[in-house]
Amino acid sequence: MIYSMDSRLLFVFALAWIHLMVVDARIPEEPALPNQMVTTESMVTASTQPTPELHHPPQNGPCFYAEPELCQSPLIDDPKLQVPNCECRLHPTIPQSLICCNVTSLTNITSCQEPDPSEHWKNIHVRNASLDELDISNGFWKLFESISITDGTLKRITREFTRFSATKCFNVSNNTIMEIQPRVFRNLMQLQVLDISFNNLSTIPNINKLTNLTMLTIDIRGNKDMLCKSVSETIDRGGLELNFVEPDKTYCLTNQTFNWFNSTDNVPLRQLYRMKQLQSECPSDCKCEVERMNYEQQSPENGTPLLIFSAKVDCSNRHLTELPQKLPTNTYSLNVSCNNITSLSALNDNPTYQQIIRLYADNNQISSLLDLEGTTFIEEFEVLSLRKNKLKSIPIYLLSNTLDKNPRGKMLYFEGNKLHCDCNSAKILRLWLLARQNHIKDWDQILCENMPQIVVDLSEMKLCQSQHDWTDYIYYLIAAEIFLLGALVFKVSYDYWVFKTAGYLPWPASKMPKLPCDWLCES
Repeated sequence: MIYSMDSRLLFVFALAWIHLMVVDARIPEEPALPNQMVTTESMVTASTQPTPELHHPPQNGPCFYAEPELCQSPLIDDPKLQVPNCECRLHPTIPQSLICCNVTSLTNITSCQEPDPSEHWKNIHVRNASLDELDISNGFWKLFESISITDGTLKRITREFTRFSATKCFNVSNNTIMEIQPRVFRNLMQLQVLDISFNNLSTIPNINKLTNLTMLTIDIRGNKDMLCKSVSETIDRGGLELNFVEPDKTYCLTNQTFNWFNSTDNVPLRQLYRMKQLQSECPSDCKCEVERMNYEQQSPENGTPLLIFSAKVDCSNRHLTELPQKLPTNTYSLNVSCNNITSLSALNDNPTYQQIIRLYADNNQISSLLDLEGTTFIEEFEVLSLRKNKLKSIPIYLLSNTLDKNPRGKMLYFEGNKLHCDCNSAKILRLWLLARQNHIKDWDQILCENMPQIVVDLSEMKLCQSQHDWTDYIYYLIAAEIFLLGALVFKVSYDYWVFKTAGYLPWPASKMPKLPCDWLCES
């Protein structure tokens, strides 16, 4: 009997020593990174998240963790570790801690009675429980500081903790939970760690304003249906700093509308935080949204695909007199319609505008496109919409250059602008608009300022007639001079003939005074 008792004590000490040696070295298995999403002009392949292996966190902080080996250990049958009226056992080395293995009924747990009412149990770990639903409102759970129900078949958690519950750590990882009712954690004022990882949850229950502490560690890894909208709302509720476990390896789903189809993407939480920074960089009174997301492979040394998102900024109807001074990083689309903007110079000299490829500036006071000359935008743009502005001319050379180099996907809109129309408009601009109908959809709605016509209806025959000036009369002047010269020659010849035949001079010549050289003509 003594030998048997010594052997049992020796086994207990050996098991405790093994527990202390391996507890810090235990590393949880993580899901693999999602596949790279390759983006082309006609196809986007969304990333997929592989099925994770079971997650076994080490004991840390306020959380109590019982190794799976304890459920198979002979110690589980030790009478000293048994608890009256239930299927749970005391932990062999950690005081005031329960281990419950292979439980099939919740009553087999809540019926446990404390052997010493003056010493309350602080920790409980339920393993491999075959439970569908957990009613957490039972007063049995109230005094536990750490509650772990893992590696079972639990599907939903209902009701709510009783008031003044002492729980600091709640771990229900590695189950099949699809629903946690919103009010479950309402009364957990001391909650520090929430582990709902590796379940089938799509939303995070309300937790942000339910604690007296300033930080909550939360683990949502392995929930393949977790929605980014729910994560974002959880972060936005404020009042508490959330520390997500391994945000680079935790993914949520976001629905993104692409130009050609709808896609659902796995977004790392780290990138979700970056997307939320978009709002902090958004210009005052403007609306900023994520427009598109792509996975891009980084350098071979860093095999992790990086999620790159493009932003769209809407500053329409904001009474702006100039373009916003600063745009968020990765802004590709800007809408400043229905303002009083007069210049597009920011696209030339503002570095935050270098990635703009879609500009909507309808109903403004813009009078010239020359500010776009030499800009990255004029080379790379997809949409330039300047409907109902104050444009007086369209610089054909500027637009033709980029349309000829890369015509695919470029759209221009000039409806409602009243240009100054002349012969060049009829001869050049009209033909250019007709030739660019694929790029200028409102080609037939561009007006003339100085005549009641649209540009494409101008008549070259009417506008290109040359106007009269002094050069048009030079031929008449030359003809008159020739006629007068001929008349003068004729008159002189006639007077000479009269002088020779009649011997007298014509009346104008007889009245002229004699000149010193007249003697040369006297005979």
